[in-house]
Amino acid sequence: MGVSPSAFRKWLKGEAEPNRTRLVALARAAGVSVAWLVQGDGPAPVFAKANAGNGAAAGAFPPAPWPDGAVSDHFVLLPKTPVPVPTATMPMQHFLAVHHDWIRAVCGVDAEALVLEIAADEAMAPTIARQDILLVDTTQCSIEGDGIYVLEVSGRRRLRRVQRRHDGGLLLICDNGAYQPEAIDQAATASIRIIGRVVWAGGTL
Repeated sequence: MGVSPSAFRKWLKGEAEPNRTRLVALARAAGVSVAWLVQGDGPAPVFAKANAGNGAAAGAFPPAPWPDGAVSDHFVLLPKTPVPVPTATMPMQHFLAVHHDWIRAVCGVDAEALVLEIAADEAMAPTIARQDILLVDTTQCSIEGDGIYVLEVSGRRRLRRVQRRHDGGLLLICDNGAYQPEAIDQAATASIRIIGRVVWAGGTL
Protein backbone atom coordinates (compact mmCIF):
# COMPACT_ATOMS: atom_id res chain seq x y z
CA MET A 1 0.00 0.00 0.00
CA GLY A 2 2.98 2.33 0.40
CA VAL A 3 1.90 3.25 3.95
CA SER A 4 4.36 3.44 6.83
CA PRO A 5 3.82 1.13 9.84
CA SER A 6 3.37 4.15 12.12
CA ALA A 7 0.59 5.58 9.93
CA PHE A 8 -1.17 2.20 9.80
CA ARG A 9 -1.01 1.88 13.60
CA LYS A 10 -2.73 5.27 13.91
CA TRP A 11 -5.59 3.94 11.78
CA LEU A 12 -5.91 0.87 14.00
CA LYS A 13 -5.94 3.01 17.15
CA GLY A 14 -8.46 5.45 15.72
CA GLU A 15 -6.00 8.35 15.91
CA ALA A 16 -6.26 9.02 12.16
CA GLU A 17 -8.26 7.88 9.14
CA PRO A 18 -7.04 6.95 5.65
CA ASN A 19 -7.90 9.30 2.81
CA ARG A 20 -9.86 8.06 -0.20
CA THR A 21 -6.78 6.94 -2.15
CA ARG A 22 -5.42 4.98 0.82
CA LEU A 23 -8.86 3.53 1.52
CA VAL A 24 -9.09 2.13 -2.00
CA ALA A 25 -5.54 0.75 -1.74
CA LEU A 26 -6.38 -0.89 1.59
CA ALA A 27 -9.53 -2.48 0.17
CA ARG A 28 -7.61 -3.88 -2.79
CA ALA A 29 -4.76 -5.18 -0.62
CA ALA A 30 -7.23 -6.89 1.75
CA GLY A 31 -9.44 -8.23 -1.03
CA VAL A 32 -12.58 -6.53 0.28
CA SER A 33 -14.97 -3.91 -1.03
CA VAL A 34 -14.67 -0.30 0.03
CA ALA A 35 -18.31 -0.41 1.18
CA TRP A 36 -17.57 -3.28 3.57
CA LEU A 37 -14.39 -1.63 4.78
CA VAL A 38 -16.16 1.66 5.56
CA GLN A 39 -19.62 0.59 6.70
CA GLY A 40 -19.64 -3.19 6.85
CA ASP A 41 -22.09 -3.44 3.95
CA GLY A 42 -22.29 -6.84 2.26
CA PRO A 43 -20.99 -10.25 3.34
CA ALA A 44 -17.97 -10.27 5.60
CA PRO A 45 -14.80 -11.56 3.93
CA VAL A 46 -13.08 -14.70 5.20
CA PHE A 47 -9.39 -14.27 5.99
CA ALA A 48 -6.84 -17.00 6.50
CA LYS A 49 -6.05 -17.32 10.19
CA ALA A 50 -2.45 -16.81 11.29
CA ASN A 51 -0.87 -19.44 13.54
CA ALA A 52 -0.82 -18.54 17.21
CA GLY A 53 2.95 -18.88 17.34
CA ASN A 54 3.59 -15.61 15.56
CA GLY A 55 1.65 -13.54 18.11
CA ALA A 56 -0.89 -12.29 15.57
CA ALA A 57 -4.57 -12.09 16.41
CA ALA A 58 -7.05 -14.53 14.86
CA GLY A 59 -8.23 -13.29 11.48
CA ALA A 60 -4.96 -11.52 10.70
CA PHE A 61 -3.08 -12.19 7.50
CA PRO A 62 -0.56 -15.08 7.55
CA PRO A 63 3.17 -14.39 7.93
CA ALA A 64 5.13 -13.28 4.90
CA PRO A 65 6.22 -16.21 2.70
CA TRP A 66 9.86 -17.23 2.61
CA PRO A 67 11.68 -17.18 -0.74
CA ASP A 68 11.08 -20.91 -1.23
CA GLY A 69 7.37 -20.53 -0.45
CA ALA A 70 7.56 -21.83 3.14
CA VAL A 71 6.12 -19.89 6.07
CA SER A 72 7.72 -19.49 9.48
CA ASP A 73 5.76 -18.79 12.66
CA HIS A 74 8.85 -17.83 14.63
CA PHE A 75 10.77 -15.50 12.35
CA VAL A 76 9.93 -12.16 10.77
CA LEU A 77 11.30 -11.18 7.37
CA LEU A 78 12.62 -7.63 7.43
CA PRO A 79 13.15 -6.06 3.99
CA LYS A 80 16.78 -5.26 3.22
CA THR A 81 18.40 -3.33 0.39
CA PRO A 82 21.54 -4.78 -1.23
CA VAL A 83 23.39 -1.46 -1.14
CA PRO A 84 23.61 1.49 1.29
CA VAL A 85 20.56 3.75 1.22
CA PRO A 86 21.47 7.43 0.67
CA THR A 87 18.00 8.39 -0.59
CA ALA A 88 14.43 7.92 0.57
CA THR A 89 13.39 5.80 -2.43
CA MET A 90 15.11 2.49 -3.21
CA PRO A 91 13.40 -0.78 -4.17
CA MET A 92 13.45 -3.46 -1.48
CA GLN A 93 14.97 -6.64 -2.92
CA HIS A 94 16.23 -8.90 -0.12
CA PHE A 95 15.16 -9.92 3.36
CA LEU A 96 16.76 -10.60 6.73
CA ALA A 97 15.10 -13.25 8.92
CA VAL A 98 15.02 -12.35 12.62
CA HIS A 99 13.47 -14.40 15.43
CA HIS A 100 10.50 -12.78 17.20
CA ASP A 101 11.85 -13.70 20.64
CA TRP A 102 15.23 -12.15 19.86
CA ILE A 103 13.58 -8.91 18.74
CA ARG A 104 11.54 -8.66 21.93
CA ALA A 105 14.46 -9.57 24.22
CA VAL A 106 17.16 -7.45 22.60
CA CYS A 107 15.26 -4.56 21.02
CA GLY A 108 12.31 -4.43 23.41
CA VAL A 109 9.78 -3.78 20.64
CA ASP A 110 7.37 -5.74 18.47
CA ALA A 111 8.65 -6.87 15.08
CA GLU A 112 5.93 -4.87 13.33
CA ALA A 113 7.51 -1.66 14.66
CA LEU A 114 10.89 -2.30 13.03
CA VAL A 115 12.32 -1.31 9.68
CA LEU A 116 15.76 -2.23 8.45
CA GLU A 117 18.27 0.32 7.16
CA ILE A 118 21.88 0.11 6.02
CA ALA A 119 24.33 2.82 7.09
CA ALA A 120 25.27 4.77 3.97
CA ASP A 121 28.45 6.48 5.18
CA GLU A 122 31.02 6.79 7.96
CA ALA A 123 29.30 9.68 9.73
CA MET A 124 28.58 7.61 12.87
CA ALA A 125 31.87 5.70 12.97
CA PRO A 126 33.21 4.12 15.11
CA THR A 127 29.79 3.50 16.72
CA ILE A 128 28.22 2.51 13.40
CA ALA A 129 30.32 1.69 10.36
CA ARG A 130 29.36 2.11 6.71
CA GLN A 131 27.11 -0.75 5.51
CA ASP A 132 26.24 -1.80 9.07
CA ILE A 133 22.71 -3.18 9.39
CA LEU A 134 20.40 -1.07 11.55
CA LEU A 135 17.10 -1.99 13.17
CA VAL A 136 14.98 1.12 13.57
CA ASP A 137 11.98 1.47 15.90
CA THR A 138 9.40 3.44 13.91
CA THR A 139 7.21 4.02 16.97
CA GLN A 140 9.82 6.53 18.16
CA CYS A 141 9.08 9.12 15.51
CA SER A 142 9.74 12.09 17.78
CA ILE A 143 12.87 13.10 19.65
CA GLU A 144 12.64 11.73 23.19
CA GLY A 145 15.98 12.26 24.91
CA ASP A 146 19.35 11.70 23.29
CA GLY A 147 19.69 8.86 20.81
CA ILE A 148 20.71 7.86 17.29
CA TYR A 149 17.91 8.42 14.80
CA VAL A 150 17.27 7.89 11.10
CA LEU A 151 16.06 11.19 9.69
CA GLU A 152 14.83 12.34 6.33
CA VAL A 153 16.15 15.81 5.55
CA SER A 154 15.38 17.34 2.14
CA GLY A 155 14.51 13.91 0.77
CA ARG A 156 17.75 12.24 1.91
CA ARG A 157 18.29 9.77 4.72
CA ARG A 158 20.66 10.79 7.51
CA LEU A 159 21.89 8.78 10.45
CA ARG A 160 22.66 11.11 13.32
CA ARG A 161 22.82 11.39 17.08
CA VAL A 162 20.10 13.93 17.89
CA GLN A 163 19.88 16.33 20.81
CA ARG A 164 17.06 18.79 21.40
CA ARG A 165 18.27 22.33 22.05
CA HIS A 166 16.86 24.62 24.74
CA ASP A 167 15.35 26.90 22.05
CA GLY A 168 13.33 24.07 20.49
CA GLY A 169 15.78 23.38 17.69
CA LEU A 170 17.80 20.24 17.09
CA LEU A 171 21.49 19.44 17.04
CA LEU A 172 22.51 16.66 14.63
CA ILE A 173 25.77 15.14 15.80
CA CYS A 174 28.10 12.67 14.08
CA ASP A 175 30.34 10.39 16.14
CA ASN A 176 32.97 10.72 13.39
CA GLY A 177 34.98 13.86 14.14
CA ALA A 178 35.51 14.48 10.42
CA TYR A 179 31.82 15.44 10.15
CA GLN A 180 30.67 18.74 11.63
CA PRO A 181 27.52 18.90 13.82
CA GLU A 182 24.52 20.57 12.23
CA ALA A 183 22.22 22.93 14.11
CA ILE A 184 18.56 23.00 13.02
CA ASP A 185 16.53 25.95 14.23
CA GLN A 186 13.01 25.47 15.57
CA ALA A 187 11.30 26.68 12.39
CA ALA A 188 13.21 24.21 10.21
CA THR A 189 12.44 21.19 12.41
CA ALA A 190 8.94 20.97 10.89
CA SER A 191 10.47 19.92 7.57
CA ILE A 192 12.44 17.04 9.10
CA ARG A 193 10.84 13.60 9.04
CA ILE A 194 11.95 11.27 11.84
CA ILE A 195 11.88 7.68 10.56
CA GLY A 196 12.69 6.21 13.97
CA ARG A 197 15.31 5.51 16.59
CA VAL A 198 18.09 2.97 16.06
CA VAL A 199 17.70 0.17 18.61
CA TRP A 200 20.32 -2.24 17.23
CA ALA A 201 23.26 -2.12 14.84
CA GLY A 202 25.58 -4.83 13.60
CA GLY A 203 28.12 -5.56 10.89
CA THR A 204 31.36 -7.28 9.98
CA LEU A 205 34.55 -6.77 11.98
